Amino acid sequence: MGKTFRMLMIVLILGISGALAGCKGTEKTSAESKTDLDSKAKLSWMAILYHQQPPKDRAIKEIEKLTNTELDITWVPDAVKEDRLNAALAAGNLPQIVSIQDIKNSSVMNAFRSGMFWEIGDYIKDYPNLRKMNKLINKNVSVDGKLYGIYRERPLSRQGVVIRKDWLENLNMKTPESLEDLFETAKAFTEKDPDGNGKNDTIGITDRNDLIYGAFKTLGSYQGMPTDWKKSNGTLTPDFMTKEYKETMDYMKKLRDNGYMNKDFPVTSKTQQQELFSQGKAGIYIGNMVDAVNLRDNSSDKSMELEILNRIKGSDGKERIWASGGHNGLFAFPKTSVKTEAELKRILAFFDRIAEEDVYSLMTYGIDGVHYNKGKGKTFTREESQVKDWQTDIQPLSGLIAIDKAYLKNTGDPLRTAYEELTEDNNKIIVANPAESLYSAAASERGEELQKIIDDATYKYILGEINESQFNKEIEKWKTNGGKQIIEEYEASLKKE
Repeated sequence: MGKTFRMLMIVLILGISGALAGCKGTEKTSAESKTDLDSKAKLSWMAILYHQQPPKDRAIKEIEKLTNTELDITWVPDAVKEDRLNAALAAGNLPQIVSIQDIKNSSVMNAFRSGMFWEIGDYIKDYPNLRKMNKLINKNVSVDGKLYGIYRERPLSRQGVVIRKDWLENLNMKTPESLEDLFETAKAFTEKDPDGNGKNDTIGITDRNDLIYGAFKTLGSYQGMPTDWKKSNGTLTPDFMTKEYKETMDYMKKLRDNGYMNKDFPVTSKTQQQELFSQGKAGIYIGNMVDAVNLRDNSSDKSMELEILNRIKGSDGKERIWASGGHNGLFAFPKTSVKTEAELKRILAFFDRIAEEDVYSLMTYGIDGVHYNKGKGKTFTREESQVKDWQTDIQPLSGLIAIDKAYLKNTGDPLRTAYEELTEDNNKIIVANPAESLYSAAASERGEELQKIIDDATYKYILGEINESQFNKEIEKWKTNGGKQIIEEYEASLKKE
């Protein structure tokens, strides 16, 4: 009996010891992001430069200090980024961190699938900020279900409607809540002299030659058009083969035929589109909601008052908005230059650290008192005199930011505050593209060329140059020239997920 009791005690002690060891191991893992930062690291980085000049060293030196790193950054101009990346991939001459914007580039896809880059899906759970990354965006940047880098976050949807609030008040009209309301508002802005100058010199909507970031795709999403592809029982259908796409073409055709929007929108640039609004010739702008700031600032009409809307009901009464991939590529880590797991963990710890408020704020807002002024709580303002220094010192650093935490809110500009709030609200009604994470070689090689067939046909339909039957013939042309192959390849990729 005593021997049996002693054996049970030994087993219990061993079990408890093992459990404690397990807890200790878990505790160590969760703290790895901090212990990894204890050792100073020199990190080489191929980063994309979206501005005329790289940022000054002042902010970078502070980032190095806060992250215990020495950054060796090669800034590659946006215009040549693909050529430089392809050359580096071919030569195998890559830094430890590589900024990749087009993750569907065939050379990049081959590099991922051949094992050239670290797969980080099993590591991010050990880092407090990385493990909170958006699951949808992680899925969107994955390749065959594997995560090969940290995404460069962008809002999932910034789309909405900018409208002349003063014109609505002049006509004693309510803010539009549906597509039907929006049509009637465009009509009134065209026919009822909303600026009160006694002249017939205004139109409702100003649009441009862009079916994605102009009015068309946003109006379509309000109507229920799928975001690029419709998924149903394992099959994928492109948006332009749905009834909602046709309904959106009809809606825009009716607007144009009645003169409630600029009739030459297929040849109108974004600058010209915005000038129509800023010069007081149009009262509705559909696109990126943040554009409201420039529309107001560039206006010659000082009586202009703007309102931003993000929720417009479709004919079925539902609210929705199309979603982008939520990223601008990713930061990837080549095995040729990041040779050990320890090196990878040190880099992941760096990215986890720059998502913390102090480093993120430095990279986004700049230095308090120099580039912006921190207010009470989570607010900030930026004086006109600080804008130029921010643009040269800080704005180029956006190319290094992964997770967008948005710690502070701009209270100095009500329009920008509204944009930030409504962009966040859009996340509640987004419609994601089910093919975002899928790969098709045909789409990568010929997708843009084939899309032009559909874009041209869409414009021609809205302009009244072709009818529905002729539009359907263009769809058949798309299919026979490679579109059918794209569908098949996407569906095959879907089965692998």
